Amino acid sequence: MSNELPKPGAKLKIKKLIDPEVVLHPTISKWRNELVFDPLLYKSLGETQIAPIVFRQLGEKVELLAGSRRYFHQKLRGVSFDDLHKDVRENVSDRDALLLAASENIFREDFSPWEEARVINDLLSVGKMKVKDVAEHLGKSQAYVTSRRALLALPAKVQARFEKKSIAIGYAVPVKKLTKFPEAQKDLLEKIVEGGYSGIKTIEAADTYVTNLLDSVKEHEALLKAYGPCIAPGCGSKDIVLSRWGDGNRLSCNKCGHEWHKDTKEPWKFFELKQEAQKQGFNVEVNAEDFIMTPKDVVEMQERKERMEREKTEEETQQWAEKFRSPILIEEIVIPMLPGNVQKVVVDGNRIEIELIESSELYFKGLKKDYKAGEKGRIEVTYGGDKQVTSEKVHKIIDEITSASSS
Repeated sequence: MSNELPKPGAKLKIKKLIDPEVVLHPTISKWRNELVFDPLLYKSLGETQIAPIVFRQLGEKVELLAGSRRYFHQKLRGVSFDDLHKDVRENVSDRDALLLAASENIFREDFSPWEEARVINDLLSVGKMKVKDVAEHLGKSQAYVTSRRALLALPAKVQARFEKKSIAIGYAVPVKKLTKFPEAQKDLLEKIVEGGYSGIKTIEAADTYVTNLLDSVKEHEALLKAYGPCIAPGCGSKDIVLSRWGDGNRLSCNKCGHEWHKDTKEPWKFFELKQEAQKQGFNVEVNAEDFIMTPKDVVEMQERKERMEREKTEEETQQWAEKFRSPILIEEIVIPMLPGNVQKVVVDGNRIEIELIESSELYFKGLKKDYKAGEKGRIEVTYGGDKQVTSEKVHKIIDEITSASSS
């Protein structure tokens, strides 16, 4: 054997170091990520080795159960199998072998959560143990056991988030529940990392979030199974909801906005119109002759009517600004009021006072001071029994003059 030692952290060449009479346990040997050279351990073994390396007898061979790091570092030191400080046990069952190795490794400070996860998973699957029994044997809580096992079921990208230690291991259980829904799982991870007011700050909150989400998915899948996706032409979205208001017969699509009766498949507005017509004694036919309106025709007609009524209401309720910028010069507003309608004129330097024969029924002040580029003046409505009525008149006069001058 060469006296040259590996570099610190270098992977050990196990096949070259292992004794002919020693075999590795097929499960236990995979718990560690990898065995690397540890100079401190190598040095300490030259001084003393308190705990023996544990093997079990398997016919003419012995199987390494506990102390693999010590064993291979001793081999680096050139210690023969006979001279090893070891404990070779007889009649050790497969389950007891796992428990013995687990007890040896699980409490090690350098044992990562992923290595713990492999130990716990093998005790549950290979060792056929229950979560409760594993927890009791290792002196851990059942939540600890389930969270470690959940780590191994996570996708590789998600595992990487946990390995970076940006997310506590305890969150593995609720995160694992969303494995079938990668986008929702990603969103949950972001909420956990975000924390704070709008994020998720506790494992209990994450579990509640996931439970509510899965309940919603279950409810939604039942809805799709019963009624299918959106029936609107060219849509077919699965994002449908059943209204909880009224008689609970209205389905709607969150993507296209279409609404229809869950049983008759009729557009909802047509269904309501038909119901109203039947209450008034009309016999409503559907898909009879060409002159009979189809459900789509009725809905379009009703939508058009509602749109016109809505536009009319918006026009009637329009708020006219009482102070605004004028697009035309102030004198352009005044000049149309003057021809043949001047009763009196008083010119006083930079002031002109004009009295009209007939009232313009307009009440405003016009200013041409400190205006911005493109702004001809500023208008302020000053009087009127209904200031909104007066404002409307001023706006319309200015609009008429503006239109006439541009045509």
